[in-house]
Amino acid sequence: MKRFILLAAASSLSVLAMIGPSKADISDIEVLFVRTDEDGNMSLSKAEVLKMAITQFNLVDENGSGALESGEVGELSSDGEFKDNDTDGDGALSIEEVVIEKLADYDRADTNLDGELSLDEVKKSYGEPKATP
Repeated sequence: MKRFILLAAASSLSVLAMIGPSKADISDIEVLFVRTDEDGNMSLSKAEVLKMAITQFNLVDENGSGALESGEVGELSSDGEFKDNDTDGDGALSIEEVVIEKLADYDRADTNLDGELSLDEVKKSYGEPKATP
């Protein structure tokens, strides 16, 4: 039921964004959570999180090199987190480096150690910015 409500809210947010300012109370995190939760059980497995990460990686890897290079990520390549995740220091993020970081993020966010991420755990781990209309 919560999944349906979040999906309906996400759809409403899209429509409201097209027609003008709104006061929708759904965060970007909630929308991404619902999109990532493929089985609709209102929790994220490692498989679901990794699938989303790999999908996003492939979208950004425009040249298909298997690495996110500075030309593909722009100013993010000078970000401290990008540099920290670039464990081999080659100036790009390989799929392996991204997967290792996503697994570490997942383990940090799973505060109750049940092997699944609830929406509350995700919000606490990543913050709760509001969606922009």
